[in-house]
Amino acid sequence: MAQTVVRAIVEDELKVKAQAELAKQGLTLSDLVRMALREAAEGRISFSFDGVIRNRETLRAMKELDEGKGERVASLNAFHEMMKK
Repeated sequence: MAQTVVRAIVEDELKVKAQAELAKQGLTLSDLVRMALREAAEGRISFSFDGVIRNRETLRAMKELDEGKGERVASLNAFHEMMKK
């Protein structure tokens, strides 16, 4: 299988710290990138910057709302009432 180079620009300190942590597990930065890309290619990876991990169903529902579909509510209380139906 043909290979290609993937580049990322990061801070020096971040790279050094990441390499040290990965080395403890016997991994390199290239190993980590390969693993992440394989997972992403299979749709099994999702990043969240608010601490919430979203599954495929949640991501699909969010996309649906972004496309103007689905049902929106004005408040959390309204959401709870809708869920009781």
